[in-house]
Amino acid sequence: MQEQGADERWVTVQELRNRFGLTRYQCNTVSGFLRRLESGPFGQFPFVVASITREYGENPSGPKKCRYLLKLREYHAQQQKQTRQPEPVHGTQ
Repeated sequence: MQEQGADERWVTVQELRNRFGLTRYQCNTVSGFLRRLESGPFGQFPFVVASITREYGENPSGPKKCRYLLKLREYHAQQQKQTRQPEPVHGTQ
């Protein structure tokens, strides 16, 4: 999201697996963590999950794939905007 300058993005666990080289076991943990984030924030983690959608594949017996709408938490979004646009420095006294 930082690369795109966005405060939210749809992701799948498969995308995360491909990007970070995760194992199938690790992906189950990531999926559980993302579902936990739909309930609310977790510690200092900068994201929450605003929505989860299920996508059904071509094969009815195949696994259902979920997409997670990750959003930057409010206080992190404000901090990010502040770091992007520093205030001008006026003369020192």
